[in-house]
Amino acid sequence: MFYLHLKQQGNTLYAHLEGNLNHRETHVFNNYLIPYIEKNKIKSLCCDCSKLKKIDTDGKYALLNTKIELKKQQGNFLLCNMSKKMKEDLIGFHFRIFNLQKLEG
Repeated sequence: MFYLHLKQQGNTLYAHLEGNLNHRETHVFNNYLIPYIEKNKIKSLCCDCSKLKKIDTDGKYALLNTKIELKKQQGNFLLCNMSKKMKEDLIGFHFRIFNLQKLEG
């Protein structure tokens, strides 16, 4: 199961990812999040991954597609509070990943 909690402040969108981002759950990004970013002219997306348990290859590509969409709009994409194992799995995808004490939103 995967949950995506969103909060928008201005042109910044805060997303809290929870559960497993796998093949079955990528539709949330592809069919909801990316169109939302396009429609609302989001310039920054900050994803809190502290409750993200697993991510498979399709999930990685869903994140990458989201990053590409933001780049088209001259925006920024940031992953926060990701486990060390997941960070290592994302090497080669060129994501900006930070550990923060508290994520706004």
